[in-house]
Amino acid sequence: MHPAWTALLLGHKSPNCSLVAPCQPGASPPSVRDRDYDRDHLGNTARLARVCGTVTMHPMPIPRIVVAVGLVGLLGTGIPSPPAAFGQTRDGAGQPFGQPARDTSALDPTTGLAALSGRVLTGDTGAVVKRAMVRLADQDTRNRRTVQTDDNGRYRFADLPAGRYTVTVSKAGFITLAYGQKHPRQPALPIQVDAGRQFRNVNIALPRGSVITGHVVDEDGEPMARALVQVLRYVYRQGLRQIEPAGTDQTDDRGQYRVFDLEPGEYFVSVTQPRRRGGFGGGGPGGRGARAGRGGRGGGGLFGAPDVVEDPEPLGLAPTYYPGVTMLRDAIPLTLGLSQEMREVNFAAQLVPMARVGGMVFGPDGSPARGTQVLLTSAEVMGRTPGSTLAGRVDRVGYFEVTNVPPGRYLVQAREGRGRRDGAQVFASQEITVNGQDISDLTMMLRHGAVIRGTLTFDGTQMPDPSDLERLRVTTSPLNPTPFEQRGGADAGVEVDGSFVLSDIGGGPRLIRMNRLPDGLQLKAVYVEGRDVIDTPRDFAAGQTLSGVTLVLTDQITELAGMVHDHRGDAVTEFTVIAFPTDERLWQPQSRYIMASRPDQNAQYRMRGLPPGDYLLSVVEVVQQGEWFDPRFLDDLRRRAAHVTLRDGEHKSVNLGLEAPQ
Repeated sequence: MHPAWTALLLGHKSPNCSLVAPCQPGASPPSVRDRDYDRDHLGNTARLARVCGTVTMHPMPIPRIVVAVGLVGLLGTGIPSPPAAFGQTRDGAGQPFGQPARDTSALDPTTGLAALSGRVLTGDTGAVVKRAMVRLADQDTRNRRTVQTDDNGRYRFADLPAGRYTVTVSKAGFITLAYGQKHPRQPALPIQVDAGRQFRNVNIALPRGSVITGHVVDEDGEPMARALVQVLRYVYRQGLRQIEPAGTDQTDDRGQYRVFDLEPGEYFVSVTQPRRRGGFGGGGPGGRGARAGRGGRGGGGLFGAPDVVEDPEPLGLAPTYYPGVTMLRDAIPLTLGLSQEMREVNFAAQLVPMARVGGMVFGPDGSPARGTQVLLTSAEVMGRTPGSTLAGRVDRVGYFEVTNVPPGRYLVQAREGRGRRDGAQVFASQEITVNGQDISDLTMMLRHGAVIRGTLTFDGTQMPDPSDLERLRVTTSPLNPTPFEQRGGADAGVEVDGSFVLSDIGGGPRLIRMNRLPDGLQLKAVYVEGRDVIDTPRDFAAGQTLSGVTLVLTDQITELAGMVHDHRGDAVTEFTVIAFPTDERLWQPQSRYIMASRPDQNAQYRMRGLPPGDYLLSVVEVVQQGEWFDPRFLDDLRRRAAHVTLRDGEHKSVNLGLEAPQ
């Protein structure tokens, strides 16, 4: 390596270069310390690397990189060595397997369009995978394309504009995997596609999915037939850690279930008894991991209207978690390895006192809110767990009832408006505690949501095209989305004079945001009563009108880019670079100040759109998507992070060096 580059990596100050996190001159970087981090019980050991960062505008030499394909070393479990046909270091064209090869001549010099191709093989035997779904996603425009592999496991995308793309492959019986991933839930490796070039050998080895199987019995030890079994896992959605189903199945006459297509990681197993008349809704036969089954005929469960059934016995089978407990916090997690089949996960469902919850719902004018849907959502668990959401519907006299409600705290929500002549939506909500006793005297009055009136302004160097403004939408982003809001929230367009009126805003803490922003524009500030609240959640009361709001757009967008080098000075791609603010108050879900980037095949990472401010940069080997919003995780990273400052519209190059392994 050239001495000038060595000096930059080791922290020597050079002309036109400002040092971010210097190491001692002339000394090797300190050793890497492998640190165990409680990854929501994922069982991962992340390599948190102390980084030595430099800021420079000099071009860095790009070493030759060979990107490993498959899931070697995934969660400490390696896949068997593939056969020679797949494991060869070079293909028939003499190119390294796993590194996208570039032709020297352009495909179409007039249009500048490119092409990308590769093969999909099994991770255990190296056999071709036919009819796999291959999805290509443009990281900048969010445009997506899908093709199927042919009989030789090959796929090809043609007529591609220049950009950064990710490639993801899925097929039943295998783990869905993106090119360059070491773990299915970490960020995908972006591929930098240059105009008019052909990229070959974007090959992916698909590991087979893991399996959990066992038997479920009732309180008397009898097999539970047609019970709904769900395998649950913690994930990050919009920066929030929550639990959701990863796979489902329905027990057979022996009470046996089998859930497959599961990724390596940690899971909880639950069972519910779908009810045909009121109670919990259920899916039907399935078994596919990471997606629901075909779905059965739910009775009065999720989003269904329950029938009123006289039940002389107030006990019922509650949602039960392995090894036979009714609360998720008491459940025992199961850790699955790669392509592992875990058997004999047997447990018994538990009886608990059930209750009915009912009451009256009235519209804004005081009339019965006939047909309005009512949801009971668990206030104790964030996410989707069995029985966490129950539903009913208001009858013609204004009464609703939800049966078979187990003990717990719930948020009762009513919403009506779709199909109304005026198009307005009305809401009501309140919290209740159920302890086995019936509740029949709830009263809920539907009210109109809040309204925001404001103006859009521009702060930049060049006014945006009017056609771009026509597509803009003003909206709010709830910090804790309810099941109603997960189907889509209210938004509003912008008039030619820059004014907007956003109606039907629900309650709870929210951030004011904009959607459909064209490339080159971003929201810079949100002023309410003269104060910038762009990063401050605001509670909106029913019927409230907030006027004089000013949204500021800018074309002064920051960009942070660079390379990651190991202790030998070689560029590496098997890491994720995370940028987060020095101000802990901004460590929150959906924070604009937190971003992550995987280096592309050229070892270049890039982050675009961070607000101006002071940041820390850290490099992590394994991290699951969205985990970087967790304050516990960030607190662990900052002890070995580099510092960088960004100003309005600044483009900065920051190269990061890893510590030498001990």
